[in-house]
Amino acid sequence: MIAGSARAQDAPVKIGAVLSLSGPAAVFGIPERDAIQAIVAKMSSTTKGGRKFEISFYDDKSNPTEATRAVNQAINDKVVAIVGPSTGSGILAAGPIAQRLSTPLIGPAGTLAITDPKNEFYPWIFRAAPSDASDVRAILQDMAKGNAKKVGIFYQEDAYGKTGVDLAREVGPSLGLNVVETASAPYTATDLTAQATKLRNAGAQAVFLQISIAALGSSFVKAARQVGLSVPIYANAGLAQRSFAENVGNEVEGLRIVSIGNLPYDPTPGEAELAKMLEAAGKQPQGWGELTGSNALMAALGAIDRQKGKDITGASMRETLESLCDFDKFARGRVCYSAKDHDGWHEDALVITEVRNKQFRSVP
Repeated sequence: MIAGSARAQDAPVKIGAVLSLSGPAAVFGIPERDAIQAIVAKMSSTTKGGRKFEISFYDDKSNPTEATRAVNQAINDKVVAIVGPSTGSGILAAGPIAQRLSTPLIGPAGTLAITDPKNEFYPWIFRAAPSDASDVRAILQDMAKGNAKKVGIFYQEDAYGKTGVDLAREVGPSLGLNVVETASAPYTATDLTAQATKLRNAGAQAVFLQISIAALGSSFVKAARQVGLSVPIYANAGLAQRSFAENVGNEVEGLRIVSIGNLPYDPTPGEAELAKMLEAAGKQPQGWGELTGSNALMAALGAIDRQKGKDITGASMRETLESLCDFDKFARGRVCYSAKDHDGWHEDALVITEVRNKQFRSVP
């Protein structure tokens, strides 16, 4: 099997999108897909530089094994780059395939490990969102402005969750925050009374949620209030989803979340442009998923346009991405990739939001 390629001025350039279209992570995988489809329709499948392209979608089913299968299938279908998989665990699982078959993955995930230079597959993985290193520091800095010193953490049992705990333990002390207890659960857990009680009994004065599954976050917040854990709650960017804000009660009022933009409620002009595309396609903006999905697509299209008049392969896409800066996008912040920085996106893409009346309102 060989990596895909596209001869200049011939067939459209093929891009794959391996996303969580089913399973627990579909809460952000579907918005990622919706944004990509809306942009493709608006652009009439033609890059700004005039190159035709086409997108093929594959479902990673919120499962790392399925992610590897889908990435392998996409490369077999001759794509030259892949948006996804949606989750950090999926990207880590599929990384060796991307390396072996010379096709870059542009991952819409914050999980720190996906762009660790120690990974053998590092050259083939690019990030389409700020990493957890940026996200966790931003929300803990906000937490440190309050009176809490003892922090409890609730996290989901995957690479994203575990990375967040490690980062909080590392960053917290420098901000005067001490992690006194942690508790975790799998994606599908619904009764989180034991976890909330554990953090309450540890004397946590504030709780940090390292969660990207809206239903899991909702279940924890409800359990916390039921067991009398009435301390301030903060969350990483994964919970900045409309489905989280609107499907829980007053128990989340005042909860603070660091977010990749604020597409549904307080959009920047660029975010508002993307929101209009989604609404024109009959989709209601949900949150950060549309932004990270669009970031990954626009990076791929930017790399295609930088190769005007050339044959495009997976290898040429990787090489071009490593020098790609300031391409067209809808999210806030400046992005610039290099051989030593496959993250690209940093803290200027983030905003602190607060849940008010079932909406995320940006905090000045």
